[in-house]
Amino acid sequence: MKLLKIIIFQILTAVLLDVGASTEWFTKLSPSVTDIFFNQNKILIHEFSTQSKLKCIHKCILFASTCQFLQFTNRSKCTIYNSIQKENPFEIEDFYLREKKLVKIRFLNGSFMDRIQLINLPEVLNLSRNGINLIAPFAFAGSNKTTILNLSCNNLTIIYSKSFYGLIYLKTLNLSFNQISRLESDVFKDLSLLAFLDLRYNSLKFLNGNIFDNLQLLQDINLEFNQIDSIERYTFKNLNKLEKIILNNNCLKVLEPLFHNLISFTFLDVSSNQIRFVHNYTFMSFQKLAEILISSNQIFEINSETFKGAQSLKKIDVSVNKIQKVDANFSMNVASLKQLDMSKNNLSFISPDIFIQLVNLESLRLDSCNIKVINLNSLVKLKYLFLRNNFINFFSQNLSSLIELRLTYNPLGNLTYPLITSQNSALTTLGISYCQLNYIDLNILRNFANLKILNIAGNLFTLNNDTFYGFKSLTVVSVPKEDITRFKIIYPNITFFIF
Repeated sequence: MKLLKIIIFQILTAVLLDVGASTEWFTKLSPSVTDIFFNQNKILIHEFSTQSKLKCIHKCILFASTCQFLQFTNRSKCTIYNSIQKENPFEIEDFYLREKKLVKIRFLNGSFMDRIQLINLPEVLNLSRNGINLIAPFAFAGSNKTTILNLSCNNLTIIYSKSFYGLIYLKTLNLSFNQISRLESDVFKDLSLLAFLDLRYNSLKFLNGNIFDNLQLLQDINLEFNQIDSIERYTFKNLNKLEKIILNNNCLKVLEPLFHNLISFTFLDVSSNQIRFVHNYTFMSFQKLAEILISSNQIFEINSETFKGAQSLKKIDVSVNKIQKVDANFSMNVASLKQLDMSKNNLSFISPDIFIQLVNLESLRLDSCNIKVINLNSLVKLKYLFLRNNFINFFSQNLSSLIELRLTYNPLGNLTYPLITSQNSALTTLGISYCQLNYIDLNILRNFANLKILNIAGNLFTLNNDTFYGFKSLTVVSVPKEDITRFKIIYPNITFFIF
């Protein structure tokens, strides 16, 4: 090691700090110093003005082992560093190395955890709620047994390169509920066994395209409740074990092709962002992708190729968007779909036959969509149908598999026709409250032999004492407030409630 030892300071901390005597060595670095002391970034701890080099050294010692370098210039300025970088020989002018190099974790209350305290740590290490605001590079260099590390609920703002160096067996890393705004591009490079990464509730705004490159065993990434508005293309690439990505409650405005060659990818949540557009190639070649949650965004159109490539999709939630247009061929790319939620969009202008090709659909939610007419007769596997708060004035479908039907807040008027034309209906739950019904043929409802729950309150006809007579399986009914007492007496085996 080529160090130019121009000045060597030997200081008794007993003189400076009134504590037991120990020796501190500070060696001035030369331009020819080897790279052994350098990191990718400078980490500045403190700086102040003073004409005394001794005071500068004193201040370094007060920062305990987090002070690794100090710089004292002719301009009477003292700067204390945790780590430094070397870009050219002149960058280290007037720098001094503190030879007591114990790499550390710094706590908000001013205390530190030295590397010597981070040796032979247990497999499960919980450092949550400790006020930690800095993890220096190589802090965990001797921690080669830990498999689970919890750093949640601290005050971390930046995670530097080599912060997790040495954690060679780490499988779970929890960094949630901090204030992290920046991750250096290779911060996870040394965590080749990492399977679960939790970064939720931080202040991240950007994800570098190479941030996850070395995490070949990663299965689950949680990034919800950050401020992410930009992610480089194909940031999530070649991660063969990755199954779940959670990005809800961020600030994404466009969903671009962020994903590539994720052969195990099954779940994506990008709900509650500001997404207006989904690129046509976003979901290409995902043979196992089963669930996409993209609700509470600002999407205005679903075209024929929005979900192209995700042929194994089982669930799509695009509720609470601004969708007004759905291409007639969109269902061709999602033929395996079982659950679809498009509630709270303006679908008043879509074709009534838009869903007829989704023959595997089991659950369809279209609440508050301004729908007037709909044709679902081809959905022979449909079990759950929600059409509340629309403008439907006639509903009669051949849906023998339907278990739950919710039509509340639709202007059905007079119910003199079968809601379900099949003679072998499986219907157990029916909601027709507040449907402006002047008349209802109760024999139509009595034919539903499996009906257990009936919401019928808020209509215009009068319920008499015989209204619920003859229902074979009825157990729960909603009625107007004024009718509850008498019906409880007449039908003790039925639970009545106010809707």
